[in-house]
Amino acid sequence: MPPRMRYQETPPDQGDVRIQKYLNLAREYWQMAPAYLAEDDFRQVCEKGWGTVTQLTKAVATLRGWDHYDHDDIRDAIRDLGREMPSREQAVTVIRSLGAAESLYGKFYEVSMNTRMARLALDDTLPLLEILWELLPAEYTGGASFAQWCESG
Repeated sequence: MPPRMRYQETPPDQGDVRIQKYLNLAREYWQMAPAYLAEDDFRQVCEKGWGTVTQLTKAVATLRGWDHYDHDDIRDAIRDLGREMPSREQAVTVIRSLGAAESLYGKFYEVSMNTRMARLALDDTLPLLEILWELLPAEYTGGASFAQWCESG
C-alpha cells in the first residue's frame, strides 16, 4: 500500500466557498450542542462537539492545502498545528483539547456519557476551537473569538 498523501492543493476558486461552508457548519453544530445536552441526548452532543472540531480543522486545512477527508487527516492536522504553536503551553492545550474532542468522537459510538461528562468534554474542547479559529484570517473571523462569533449568529 502506498504511503498516505498528506498535502493537497485546493483550487483557489473553491477554497473560499469550502471554508465558508465549514465555518457555517461549525457554528451550527456548536450552537446545537447545548440543546442536546439539556435533553440528555449524549449521542448528539458528541456528534456536534466532534463535528465542530472537524469543521474548523477542515477550514484551516483548506487554507493550508492539507488533506482533511477522514479522521486520521483531522487528527494529523491538529497534531501538526500543535507542533507549530509558539509556546509549549499552547501546544499542550491543543493536544489535551484534541483528547477531549476525540473522547466525544469515541463516546458517540458507545454513548457511555452523562451530563457532567458531556459538559466537561465540550468545555475542554473549546480551547482547541479558539486556537483553530485564531489560525483563520480576519476576513473569516471578523476579529471575534469563536465563542463570540457563535453567539452572534
